[in-house]
Amino acid sequence: MSNTVSIRLENDEKTKLDSIAQEEHLDRSSLIRKFILEQMKLHEMKKWGQSYQKGTVSLQEAASLANLSLYEMMEYVQKENIRLPKQSKSEIEVEIDKSLRLMDVK
Repeated sequence: MSNTVSIRLENDEKTKLDSIAQEEHLDRSSLIRKFILEQMKLHEMKKWGQSYQKGTVSLQEAASLANLSLYEMMEYVQKENIRLPKQSKSEIEVEIDKSLRLMDVK
């Protein structure tokens, strides 16, 4: 079910919005909806990209939680130059041991 949301714009903002809507061959409401959905997607990518950077989620988990394909998330992470925190060899070995125990691999 759709809901109606109202916003207030200054005259110059409305004029600019109408100009963009005309360029995009959309009505004003459709353009506003498009902008909002794009920003919501970007917000999710940023949020889960930061979690990936902190090491709290894997890249696949970040993509899934952001409702993106793995490829889209990889592209975002590369574009934003997001890197995992550096780990020492011993920290990596501890993580591997934890993973093996979780998978019950001996």
